[in-house]
Amino acid sequence: MKTKTTSRKQIGEIGVDAGLCWIGDPCYILHATPKPKAIGQDWGAFCDILHDDDQYPTCKQLNYDLGHPGLGVVVSTGYGDGVYPVFAEFNDEGRVARICVEFIADDETEEA
Repeated sequence: MKTKTTSRKQIGEIGVDAGLCWIGDPCYILHATPKPKAIGQDWGAFCDILHDDDQYPTCKQLNYDLGHPGLGVVVSTGYGDGVYPVFAEFNDEGRVARICVEFIADDETEEA
């Protein structure tokens, strides 16, 4: 039986200084030695990897060294640097069903 989402609430905020948001399990990148090839060895190499395909906005799946997806996903944030609210939706069992980072609120409009 499928459970349904019963509530949504803001659980925090993320600060962004690179115009990017990483979604993934930190245990695979924080202490990994050697670092996964998909993320490079330092910030410069990571940026080079992101710019390999010149995709903007950035929406990139990063794969484990064996080639399968799941290491993480990187996306551009709505207006670049800033502080963005994070919301969680909970199912009727009280478990987190999904999260949402709101980069651009529904009532915001882009400046010309």
